[in-house]
Amino acid sequence: MNENLAKVIAYLESANKGESSMSEEVIDKAGEDFKQALRKQFQAQDYKFKPRPSNLGRPLCQLQMEAAGARKADKDYSFKMRVTFGDAVEAILKAVLASSDVDYKEGNRFDITDKLSGETDLYTDNNVDDIKSCSPWAFRNKFLNFVGMKSHDTFGYLTQLHLYAFGAKKKVGGWWAVNKSSGEISYLQDESTDDEVQQSVDDAFVKVKALENKEAFKRCFEDEPETFRKKETGNRILGEVCSWCDFKFSCWEGLEYKPQPISSAREPRWLYYTHTEDQDSVKKKKS
Repeated sequence: MNENLAKVIAYLESANKGESSMSEEVIDKAGEDFKQALRKQFQAQDYKFKPRPSNLGRPLCQLQMEAAGARKADKDYSFKMRVTFGDAVEAILKAVLASSDVDYKEGNRFDITDKLSGETDLYTDNNVDDIKSCSPWAFRNKFLNFVGMKSHDTFGYLTQLHLYAFGAKKKVGGWWAVNKSSGEISYLQDESTDDEVQQSVDDAFVKVKALENKEAFKRCFEDEPETFRKKETGNRILGEVCSWCDFKFSCWEGLEYKPQPISSAREPRWLYYTHTEDQDSVKKKKS
């Protein structure tokens, strides 16, 4: 187990027994952080798209869509609650880190280039770390091992951390992740090589240049054949990255989000379909 994570767990276990404390200064800081989060989430903001470390890990086509003002997929009311939970988790975890025996420093804002700035969440042991709140699935599959993170980095967390480290002139650390359902905490060390970190930074700068030059839009991914029990159904679906894209309905005309037609399960998987075969024909082929 990561040494700092062990210290955090020890502090929380001590708090369970009423044997640890948290200073009024730390509590006041967490309160101010959360008030700022509520202002950000619930007061009108004059938002204008620009390249940021938090979005430059996404595919260029997504950034081009947002820069062009394309319509985003609708989100239900729970989305606002989820992102506010995330802000609350960050404020709480920072208070816990500040109160435990961890070499912790608040993050800061800085310029990465003359056209790109960033703001880190925190530093531990003088390395750049980031805080993420996540679902149980993401906690298990992305934040417990680095292979999982690399395989499912649909939001560009690697590039975000690498740009922060580049701009802050610090070493790359990792991610503090909190399971929003269970309260479990993990620390995942970024195991990227120096060359991989530099490649992330270089790729981000290429995207910034492409956006500046208003390069022609081109999809970064195509749809994929759907499989059911290792056999193709004839249907076409979006892959993982496109499924999480805010602009999928603008990008794919006629896109449908629906339960897997061929499945007879009580609760079938829901997928994004770009093309659906006649299901009577599909079921005949299956039989």
